[in-house]
Amino acid sequence: MDFEKRQDIKIVGDNTSAGGLFNHVSVVGNGIFNSSVDCAYIKTTGDCTINGDLKTASGVVAGSIAIKGSLSAGIFKVAGNMTVDDNTSIKNLITHGNMTINGNISSEKIDANGYFTVEGNCNSDVFKSNSIVLKLNGLLNADDIDIYIYGNNFVKEIGGEKIMIKRGSESIFKRLKLIKSMIYDVCKGNLTTDVIEGDEIYLEYTTAKAVRGKNVTIGRGCNIELVEYVDNFNQHNDSFIRESKKIIL
Repeated sequence: MDFEKRQDIKIVGDNTSAGGLFNHVSVVGNGIFNSSVDCAYIKTTGDCTINGDLKTASGVVAGSIAIKGSLSAGIFKVAGNMTVDDNTSIKNLITHGNMTINGNISSEKIDANGYFTVEGNCNSDVFKSNSIVLKLNGLLNADDIDIYIYGNNFVKEIGGEKIMIKRGSESIFKRLKLIKSMIYDVCKGNLTTDVIEGDEIYLEYTTAKAVRGKNVTIGRGCNIELVEYVDNFNQHNDSFIRESKKIIL
């Protein structure tokens, strides 16, 4: 598509637009689009509301944006606040702010930091989280899953090939010069889930009803009802597992 033939739009102050097809979209003030937006690039450093869907090749949110429909994007970076009311499809998502998706999300790569909430399912080839708060109310499904725990996280179900869940480093907060009590409160969190299924699994500070995998290693601070493994199983003395079973295929 020839985006250069489209017009740019820049909203400064309080203003509205009918929506439609654009090249570059910039919102510095308080901008409202009354219908769907299709553009090459969108950047908001102010407050933006789209009363419809957003389709863009790339975008940056440094302020806040509320999308009342669905989101489809190539590369998207969120450093502010973002809410999507419907389903989301992003090839490459990087978020350091506060992002809430009220539907499902599909992606090739998700790098979630800050606050990341998905009410539906989360599907990605690669999923990495350094989130202070991670809340996924559906299935997290990815080939490679790396979750570093910095608070109390919840994922309904987890499925993948390589799954690693462990506590994050305190150094990230020391660099932010947080007081010791704040660092302690954040870094003593854990992850709660119903089921984890994968090939290679390593867990720390995880509470789960069932863990099933080919090679399973349970590190510190875990509380698990049932572990089922095919080849290898290792458990740290600091973790509690009610029952473990070797599965014969």
